[in-house]
Amino acid sequence: MNQPIIAAKIRGICLLTMCLMHLVSWSQMTDVSNSMDLITDHTGGFLGAGVSFADFNGDRIDDLSFANHLGNLRFYEGSGEESGFNEVELGLPDYPFEAKMILWADIDNDGDQDLFITYRLFPNRLFRNDDGTFVDVSSTSGLNQGSSKSYGACFGDYDKDGFLDLFVANYSSSFDESTFNELYRNEGDGTFVDVIEESGMYESTGIQSFQGQWVDFNGDQMLDLHVVRDRTIYTNHYFEQQPSGAVIPFIEKGNEVGLDAAINCMSTSVSDYDGDLDFDVYLTAFPGDQNWMLVNNDYSFSTTNDESGESPMQDMQVDAICWAGNWLDADNNGFEDLHVANGYSEFTNYPAILDVYDEPDKLFYNEGGMFSESNSELFQSVSNLSFSTATGDYNRDGFPDLVSHRVGTYAQLLRSEPNGNHWIKFWLEGSISNRDAIGATIEVWVGENAQSRMLFAGENYLGQNSHWEHFGLGETASVDSVVVNWPIGLPSVYTGLEVGQHWLLVQGEDPISLWSSDENCEDECYGCTYTEACNFDAEANIEDGSCSFSCWSDAEACGIGTVWDELSASCIPNPNPCVGDLNYDNYITVADLLILLNVMFGNCPE
Repeated sequence: MNQPIIAAKIRGICLLTMCLMHLVSWSQMTDVSNSMDLITDHTGGFLGAGVSFADFNGDRIDDLSFANHLGNLRFYEGSGEESGFNEVELGLPDYPFEAKMILWADIDNDGDQDLFITYRLFPNRLFRNDDGTFVDVSSTSGLNQGSSKSYGACFGDYDKDGFLDLFVANYSSSFDESTFNELYRNEGDGTFVDVIEESGMYESTGIQSFQGQWVDFNGDQMLDLHVVRDRTIYTNHYFEQQPSGAVIPFIEKGNEVGLDAAINCMSTSVSDYDGDLDFDVYLTAFPGDQNWMLVNNDYSFSTTNDESGESPMQDMQVDAICWAGNWLDADNNGFEDLHVANGYSEFTNYPAILDVYDEPDKLFYNEGGMFSESNSELFQSVSNLSFSTATGDYNRDGFPDLVSHRVGTYAQLLRSEPNGNHWIKFWLEGSISNRDAIGATIEVWVGENAQSRMLFAGENYLGQNSHWEHFGLGETASVDSVVVNWPIGLPSVYTGLEVGQHWLLVQGEDPISLWSSDENCEDECYGCTYTEACNFDAEANIEDGSCSFSCWSDAEACGIGTVWDELSASCIPNPNPCVGDLNYDNYITVADLLILLNVMFGNCPE
């Protein structure tokens, strides 16, 4: 075991003395839903619908995507500002069936995000992104085109060939024709092969599966799979990947390591909550089962932290039917806090029966490895009836925000309010590894103390968090080093990275700071430098290719003498043969003269 790992393990003894970071006051979360107008129409369906906070248009600004019980998917491009989001149409075919999860990933490593959607009682769909045009490749990709009861899905390059593989959890029963989950190996040519039968998961997996999670719990640099299942007669599964060349790629070891909980389990949520460089897991369930906080003690999971002797599970109970559990360092103190969504277990009723299901969502603040429940009204008396959630940073202020795909017409967006604590964020891009760098881990070191994160694509209950990995730093105004363990290739070590910045880390290249603020941006400030763009950054002096024009109408997009061409997505010379018709109304009048006079004697832009 290397020296940094040893140091991290030893320092776990002093967690309760808060040796990792200086803690300051909690950051409050504010409900800004009324100003966002995030229409979702979540007024029907069965056990909720999914949400993604991942960037889908390539500008590295967090976007939002919502599934829907009638197939009416909603997509919102993020502006990166307090104004929030603009709804956009992606030109997808109309499939009027119950969509469960929306999952973005670059399956072909071409630099744009492809789209996978799970459906309940309708074949799952895969759309290849060809420069903004989405092509339905479901029937040619090798994916099962039967009508399964699919719920959660997750991408991860388990075989390390540089292409993202796919796991799909099916909420089937013993009466269904097919009771198995699906595991697809990405062939790298646009097709997938279902390898569930030879994977070692076939005989034991399936039936009442809600979600899978690719994660490396034992630190061997290979992705394992954690699968949660609903019903006390069906234990959760943990499939450990075996070394290359093994006859059976995965072996079920839930009972051996303590991950075989037999509860009505809704979600699995992974975090290094105690900062010891291994990943722990939180499980949500029914009131009688309790929610489980399982601590990773040298690859043996328990409700007690062996290093501190304490059981964080006792401080994180919710007497409700719980769904998504999501980690975010809302106060930027250096320890990830936990949000728990509370809904109910039946067909979605709207308007909701609040006198029956009136338990608010919960937020537990992490104080150096132990937890305290937020006393905010939002988490004490406001009932949302939430199912899926996702985290991101919609306004790029360095404090993570949370969206809840709650029951109702509009989604809830909770904004974390800055409190003076420091932060640093990272966007990873693989070159040898898969382009999204899914499965990579990031360690941020300050002295002998560290935090770690793993990049996921599909997590908790029907959720997908931002591709940005966020680290709160408390009062610490600098970091000593950042270590990225890529899925393929040697680790990268970065030093001299300033805090309070968004860092783009491309495998094998020098780091780039995006959207730097005044106090940090001196010579090189990357961002959108085109003044007419929707996301123009006045502080930027180096164009980073992130400019977006989604807020323009066709009439606004082009200047005099040009018109917008949908095919080329650009302005072209106006084909109107009527010379002098400057407003294109098919007449030459005083109105055209006024347009001409308005631009006369001005300087042409350089």
